[in-house]
Order: sequence, then C-alpha cells, then structure tokens
Amino acid sequence: MRDQDGCLILSGMPGAGKSTVAPLVAARYPRAAHISGDVLSYMVVQGRVGFNGRPAEEARRQLRLCVRNMCDLAANFADNGVFPVVEYTIDNRRMLDAMVEMLRPRPVMFVALFPPLEVCRRRNATRDPGHRVDFDFAPHYRAMREDLGGVGWWLDTAALTPEETADLIRARAHEEALL
Repeated sequence: MRDQDGCLILSGMPGAGKSTVAPLVAARYPRAAHISGDVLSYMVVQGRVGFNGRPAEEARRQLRLCVRNMCDLAANFADNGVFPVVEYTIDNRRMLDAMVEMLRPRPVMFVALFPPLEVCRRRNATRDPGHRVDFDFAPHYRAMREDLGGVGWWLDTAALTPEETADLIRARAHEEALL
C-alpha cells in the first residue's frame, strides 16, 4: 500500500483538535481532501436536528445520513486519487464499523486525538462562542475510550502543537492506524 492509498478517519472529543489538525494533515499530501462531518451536517439548512437533539429518531436519521455522506464523499475522492481525511467525532464501535464497511475495500485508518478530558474542556472553553460545545461531553469521552480503546491509533495531543500532530499523523498513520 502506498502512503496515499485509503481513507483516514480523524476523531476525538470537542477540543481534541480535530478541526484544526485535519486540514493540516490533508495539506501534507500531494492530493488530499478534508471532509468535515460538521460541515456536511450543517448542509441541512431547514429541519436540521443535531446528534443529541429532539426528536431523537430524527437526530439518529440525520446522523446516519451524515455518516453515509462522509463515506460516499471519501470513497469518491479515494477512487480518484485524492486522499480523504474525514473529520468527525466517532465515539462508538457501531458507527466506526459502519464507516469501515462503507469504505471497504479501500484501506481505512482510524486516528483518535485523545488528550486528557480537562485539556479538551479548557480548549473548548477558550473557543469562539459560536464554535463552543455547550453540553457536558465527559460521558462521550469515557464511552469513546471504553468502546473504541485499542482500535486504530490514539494520540494524546496535550503537549503537541497542531503542526506537530499533523506531522506525526502524516509520518505514521499508515502503519499505526490501519484497521
């Protein structure tokens, strides 16, 4: 496998650095695309229900749609020689398994940016108010670790700059994160 083959899924809690690091990772490849799940989900301009919104069934339906769209777009890019960096909070095995299934037979890499919870909270608190997450994501943090721990490559980014994190992912994801 060449180091431009496949699809990279970059996950983590709010404040882990996903939206900062993903475009930096993509910029380190000769041909790459940054696919933001948040951007795709906000394409629903009327009737959008966030992942933890109400009604719950509509939130789940829109989450499944977002996941499908991310994977379809990533597959289209990968099949045309553009390395996709998919950025979204994947906090459970069922969602990751569904994504891997949609992306196969392409190689899939999973990188979880996972600084300590307090680092995520501090970073989230210093964000622009329009980008700040306004719910307690501690249960999601614990659930992600329990459900996905040991899957792919987990990076504690607390002491790394975004550029250092992107360099590390570019250099090692094809070995460390391959599913």
